[in-house]
Amino acid sequence: MRNRARKLCSEGVHVVNFAAGELDQDTSPSIKEAAREAIDTGRTQYTDTLGIRELRERLAQKVSQKTGAAYTDDEVGFTAGAKQALFNSVFAVFGHEDEVIIPAPYWVTFPEQVRLAGATPVFLQTAHNDFQIDVDELARSITPRTRGILLNTPHNPTGIVYNAGVLEGIARLALQLNLICIFDECYDALVYAPAVHHNIVKLVPEMKARTILIGSFSKTYCIAGWRAGHIAAPQAIIKAVANLQSHIASNTCNLVQYAALAALEPANDAFVAENRRQLNAHRAAALQQIEKIPHLSCVAPAGAFYLFPDVSGLLNKSFKGQRVENVDQLAEMLLEYAHIAVVSGAAFGSDRHIRISYAIPNEEIAAGLTRLEQFVKLLA
Repeated sequence: MRNRARKLCSEGVHVVNFAAGELDQDTSPSIKEAAREAIDTGRTQYTDTLGIRELRERLAQKVSQKTGAAYTDDEVGFTAGAKQALFNSVFAVFGHEDEVIIPAPYWVTFPEQVRLAGATPVFLQTAHNDFQIDVDELARSITPRTRGILLNTPHNPTGIVYNAGVLEGIARLALQLNLICIFDECYDALVYAPAVHHNIVKLVPEMKARTILIGSFSKTYCIAGWRAGHIAAPQAIIKAVANLQSHIASNTCNLVQYAALAALEPANDAFVAENRRQLNAHRAAALQQIEKIPHLSCVAPAGAFYLFPDVSGLLNKSFKGQRVENVDQLAEMLLEYAHIAVVSGAAFGSDRHIRISYAIPNEEIAAGLTRLEQFVKLLA
């Protein structure tokens, strides 16, 4: 949908792009300068597979501060985006006949990576519980083949932030049943008060031995296209991840590594805080406007930068004689007739929702949601 929206824009059509999974902001100047300096000083050689030592040491400090547990540079690594960290982790710890529980809705890549590794994704539905995980339902979904659970908080696509009680309950189950937890917290810097992001290792320190933490620079520092992610896990898992990565693409781009090192400097804290402030304002405006649209309902997100409204009230209606049969078709019709690009919830495992990103300018949000409202009011 994002690519199709760009094509329409190139043809002179004004499309409001709610499909993007990145911030509409430029990269911090200090990060760009660090990349330029790395080029100018000739730092263009191979590095260790999971990153230069200085960066891994700084990542270990960051993860240790976040979790309250001591991580060394041999327990962290730098990857080409969080997606690579997830891929390598799944391949390192899961295999044939394993089952991996994934709360649904889910980010589109989670089940595909599990399947690529030969394991079986098992989906835990959460829409009936405002997208929070019911720990009792999770326990009932566990079988003798269950090997792990894949968590994402703050959550893409719903924007939900899992509460501490839920995560503690999941941790106790994981410890009791020897499950591995892959904990994706790529949006941890984008949480809006009074909500609080909780790290599962911070809540239950014993989970350090059974948890793979996944992080990203992409959203926080507006460098999605640079491909900058990181992983923290027990040393044996990090070694396996490094062995795997060494046979795939060797090290990540070393220029990006030096840029990531600069991103972690305290000077960028204000940059992150300002992005969070702007996104919170966009969130409030988008929620206020979408609540006025008939036949839609939306659980208020507490993190990330997505709305995930329930559009089931629009299905089986018609527009210009064309019936809206499912959310895929709704997304197609919104692009064709309203010139707004959204992502069908079917991509995330839901046939009742669409994803709307509010990480775009306020005037674009207002224009796009006005078009959505006008489209809905014309449905028969």
